Amino acid sequence: MTRQELINLVLKNTNSYEDFPFNDNTREKILWTAIRQKRNKKIIALIFEKDNDLLIDLKLTPEHGEEVREYDGVFPGYHMNKTHWNTVRVNNTSLPLEGLIKMIQESDKLTQ
Repeated sequence: MTRQELINLVLKNTNSYEDFPFNDNTREKILWTAIRQKRNKKIIALIFEKDNDLLIDLKLTPEHGEEVREYDGVFPGYHMNKTHWNTVRVNNTSLPLEGLIKMIQESDKLTQ
């Protein structure tokens, strides 16, 4: 999956928009795409690339987060609260696409 395909997947499954709030940071050379709720502007997902990996941070219940971390390529949130946020290595995970979509929808619901 490409970065744009991932962005489109999140936008398709949520009522959201793209934002780029962290890209003025000259220390870190990561291009961040934040996907935000249209209604309240809360972040649903953070999409970024690091070490040639396409990654996405999503908010989940602690219980669901523990479940999905059993999959290869899913781990506690990068730069985020490790209890509520989880990072998926999109192109290098055993998590099925349906599982990723479920995570996106849950993150959308939890940030409303």
